[in-house]
Amino acid sequence: MIVRDMPGGRVLCLHQTTHALMSAGFSRHWGNRDFARPEPYDVVMTAIAQHDNGWWEWELAPQVCADGYPMDFLRGPTAEKKLDLWRLGIRRAHAQHPYAGLLIWRHAAFLHEMLLDQIDDAQVRAANETFIAGVGPALDEVRSLFAGDPVYDAWLSDAMVDANASLLRFSDFASLQVAMPWPRQRIMHDCPVDWAGTTVEIIMEHEGDLITFDPWPFDVEEFEIGVHGRLLDQRHFADAAEYQAALAIAPIHCLRWRVVRGG
Repeated sequence: MIVRDMPGGRVLCLHQTTHALMSAGFSRHWGNRDFARPEPYDVVMTAIAQHDNGWWEWELAPQVCADGYPMDFLRGPTAEKKLDLWRLGIRRAHAQHPYAGLLIWRHAAFLHEMLLDQIDDAQVRAANETFIAGVGPALDEVRSLFAGDPVYDAWLSDAMVDANASLLRFSDFASLQVAMPWPRQRIMHDCPVDWAGTTVEIIMEHEGDLITFDPWPFDVEEFEIGVHGRLLDQRHFADAAEYQAALAIAPIHCLRWRVVRGG
C-alpha cells in the first residue's frame, strides 16, 4: 500500500498493484533513435505491470501502524513477510512467463541489496542474503527451460537481463517518485540505452501535474500518466477493521500528470 497525505487531513491509499500498472505506463513508450525498444516487449511490460502482484492478498485486508495510521510498504509488514510477498509475486509472474518472473526477482534482489548494510538483525540479514543469492539459480533455470531457442539465447544474455531489469527499476522509481511523492528531482542511474550494456543517467523532475525527463527516452513527444486510489477523510483509525471498513466505502480519487521532454 502507498499512503499519500492529502490536504484537509485526508489520505489517499494506492494499491501496490495499481502503482505497478502505472509503472508500466512509464516504459510503454520506451525506445527511439537514441534508446532501444525493450525486447521481448510484451513479456517485459508484463513483468513491470506485475512486479508488485504479491501484495494482492495483503491489500485485501491492509493493516494500520501502532498509531492507527494506514500501514504503507515502508512501515510494514515485517521484513520476513515482505520476502514472502516477493516470492509469491515471483511465482505468479513465472507462471505467466518465466522471463517475467526472472526480471521481478532480479529487481527485488537489487532493492534488497541496496538496503542490506542497514539491517542489524543477523537473522533478517541472512534471509535477505539467501533471497538475493537465489537470482543466479533462477537465471540458470530459465536458461535451461529455453535451451536451444535462438531468440531466448539472446534475451537471456547477462547484458539483456540486466538491461530489462534496469528498465523495471526505472519504471518503479518513476511511479513512486510522483505517487508518494518523493523530492521533485531524481537522477535515475543505469538506464538502458541498448541491450548490450550501455547505460545513461536520466534526470526526472516533477512539479504539480507536470513530469519531465532529460534525456528523453520515449518514442512520443509527450504522454499522460495516472494512478487512482481510495480517498479517506481521516488519517488515523482505532484498528485495522475500522480502516478496512472506511476503505471499502471511500470514493476513488485519480492523480494525473503530463509527461514532457526536459532540459
